[in-house]
Amino acid sequence: MTTRTRSLAIPAGVLLAAIVFALPLIRRGIILSDEGYLLQQSLDLLQGRVIYRDMDAFITPGMWFLLAGLFSVFEPSVVASRYLMLAAFAILSLTAYQIVRPISGLPAALGAVIGLFIFCVWAFPAWTFAFYSPVAILLILLGLERLLAWQRNRSRANLIWVGLWIGLAIAFKQNYGAFALAGAAIGWLATRLDGQSDSGPPLTGATQDAAAVALGGLIAGAPFLLYLALHGALDEAWTSLVVHPFEFAGRHDIPFAPLSDLVQPDVYSDGVEKLTYLSYALLRNGPISFLQDIRGTQRLHVLAYWLPPLLFTAGFLLSAIQGRRSGRRWDSPLLIVTAVCGMTFLGVLPRADYNHLMNVYQPVVITGAIVLASTWSLIPKSLWGARWGFGLVLGSLLVLYGGTSAAWYASIIRSHSIPIEGQRGGILVDRVDGDRVLYLLRTINDHSSSGQPLLTVPDLVMLNFLSDRPVPSAYYNLYEHHIAEDQGAAVVAGAEESGVELVVTNFDNFFSDRVGLLEYAPVLSTYLVENFERLFIDSGQDFIVYRRRESPLPSVEYMNVLDDCTSDDELADTRDHLLFSALYHRSRLRQPIPTEGLETHCRLQVPASGGVLSLELGYLRPTAALPGTQLIAEIQLKQITTTEESGAANAKRSVLYETLRVVPAQTARRQQRFTRFDISLSDWAGQEIEVTFRTRLSGSIAVRSRNWKGFAMVYRDPRVQADANGARP
Repeated sequence: MTTRTRSLAIPAGVLLAAIVFALPLIRRGIILSDEGYLLQQSLDLLQGRVIYRDMDAFITPGMWFLLAGLFSVFEPSVVASRYLMLAAFAILSLTAYQIVRPISGLPAALGAVIGLFIFCVWAFPAWTFAFYSPVAILLILLGLERLLAWQRNRSRANLIWVGLWIGLAIAFKQNYGAFALAGAAIGWLATRLDGQSDSGPPLTGATQDAAAVALGGLIAGAPFLLYLALHGALDEAWTSLVVHPFEFAGRHDIPFAPLSDLVQPDVYSDGVEKLTYLSYALLRNGPISFLQDIRGTQRLHVLAYWLPPLLFTAGFLLSAIQGRRSGRRWDSPLLIVTAVCGMTFLGVLPRADYNHLMNVYQPVVITGAIVLASTWSLIPKSLWGARWGFGLVLGSLLVLYGGTSAAWYASIIRSHSIPIEGQRGGILVDRVDGDRVLYLLRTINDHSSSGQPLLTVPDLVMLNFLSDRPVPSAYYNLYEHHIAEDQGAAVVAGAEESGVELVVTNFDNFFSDRVGLLEYAPVLSTYLVENFERLFIDSGQDFIVYRRRESPLPSVEYMNVLDDCTSDDELADTRDHLLFSALYHRSRLRQPIPTEGLETHCRLQVPASGGVLSLELGYLRPTAALPGTQLIAEIQLKQITTTEESGAANAKRSVLYETLRVVPAQTARRQQRFTRFDISLSDWAGQEIEVTFRTRLSGSIAVRSRNWKGFAMVYRDPRVQADANGARP
């Protein structure tokens, strides 16, 4: 094989390998939130809606136009958008190869490609569904490759390409592109100052270089700016892209995983922690068995946070060391890669959950391949012990991350086998998503008219896209930073104007939200409760479906009983769900509900009119239960008296006593039915009282570690309101 043939064959092989590897992944998994609203808004863009003016968004519009262009050629569907991402991943793999090979050689370049394959599984489905982040990162890396080409030949045509690619990256995700541009400026300056210029002072021609980059950026951004100007959306775009993101960053940040989590004995056992810092693959497929006892897979997630700072620091140090060895200030190619990739990694902030970490991990893999190759080359062959030690560490990481990736890859292919059929589907999902998505789509078709707008709260627009139901307002995702300004009033106006018949909501607020829907959008939450009645809650407590009432119920003020509660046991906790609160008396893996009882005490002031204590009672199913296992729920009330008062007024009175037979999940697919109770408070009218929720377990249950919602007695939506016939969620 000639050198030229080999130079073409290897890149072609990289492209082919990337397609073969990624094809099974891109056809699997579904994201009801971000993927759904992007697909629906892109389709609506194609049909005449103007982004920022008619559709709320806070990311630059490149991805919307790319998907709209795709849907103008191919029938709109999830699978069509995934093939677009397949092409993006193949180009990403080739770009990584093209960046690394001139700097570190063929083995390191192929290692970078293999690293992308490994972390594509750890990132699944973040790199394989139609989203702006992986496309923006690809564009940044294309710009990096051209910046390295400029470093080698000083052709300003390459700088025009740098400006074009990074300009497009800004058009796809503004903060990623801005960080990358800063990194490119650092790399450009370092190259100019490395002491190797033959054309006079180091900064000779700097103005022309900047003009070349600016020209490329103008070519990239002009069509988008022209579109916004022609449609009168520049002011709205400024507010959405500049003002709102800064407001959002201050209210919705997620801390970087602490390094100390590596040595925590029970790392990431809490449900919110799992959703924040663990991967989809682990949550759906479980940890690798031989690492399970030490929670090793979870610790690999923590390490994934801290490898990038280590690699970028090493990259800057190595660039200085290798530069001095060759008589220069630094190794410019290594410094350029480290600067651009390191600055781009800052895009993980301020929301440093695992998904956002993976959104900026492709540059980490590329930097890692170059840094590791450079480190290996610096170790003298005579220091065989150091080489063996370095190789052992590198090999161990490859085995741990690569082996886990291989196991998860096989598990994802095997478990994601249920088709989301229909004209707009075409992808495969696992049993969890298959059951709930297909059931929801059947419910939507059965309980709403064809083509009728569907209101999904706060982030389920994929259901609109799959069922071909329009979004009833300009707001597609209903998070705090989208709709808090008017408390959801515009969403309500759109729902009323379009005559929404059906509402699908999440059971919970978004896991990282500090402020819930009830607080940031009371106009919307009140509207939902008064105008729609609950049709059902799905078995996994993931979604609630509401249908329009024949006539709205009157607005009734209420008090949340759980606002002021205490418990002596960590097994008791309260949760603020999307439209109501709930008290959970839980059994954990090694801590069952005690037979002597578990109590929570809440204080409240009963209105002068008395009213009713209203709540729903039920439980979350365990994995297994011995025959005859029962839960006993009791509610007791007593007046809170002063020290001088005593006697009957201070005695507890039992107002509810229920025995529930426990049926495990393995013998019943549906969740246990919850029953509503209304307890008169007329005897305590105007009094301050203590409400005691008491739970006992008779029998034995078991809960698997992957059933992280666990087994619990649930006191759902305990409230005091004047009229039992008033609106309740």
